[in-house]
Amino acid sequence: MKDLEFSIDIAAPVARVWDCMFDAIAYRDWTRAFCEGSYYEGSWAQGSRMRFLDPDGNGMDAIVEENRLHQRVALKLVGELAEGRPKPGSSIASNPAREIYEFSATAGGGTHLVIHLSGWDDGFADMMAGLWPNALQRLKTLAESTH
Repeated sequence: MKDLEFSIDIAAPVARVWDCMFDAIAYRDWTRAFCEGSYYEGSWAQGSRMRFLDPDGNGMDAIVEENRLHQRVALKLVGELAEGRPKPGSSIASNPAREIYEFSATAGGGTHLVIHLSGWDDGFADMMAGLWPNALQRLKTLAESTH
């Protein structure tokens, strides 16, 4: 199991970065770094169930453990999905992984965003290590160009 952390400074207010990260349309834009056509189903409200999917219905099933507006979102990933259905034998089902997104304002009116990934199996963590920096760069471009 590996834990990873990524961070980026974005020259846009926290509320703008938050909106770009969690808005359904903007999400499709910045998550292209993971897979073209990525999207989510569900609500970001605390206690809600979320599904993060590619166009073929493959992805992850998660529970929103925490949502503090403009501060922090914590997800517990509880299963893998294949063609929209739970994937049998998924290691994540027995050992949930977590993603935490933390937002803080910087002195110049911008945002410092930190992504924490914990409990990922080594192969998936290695893949995410190569993809998250590109996704965050796309999020930065999106947030900075539209405020």
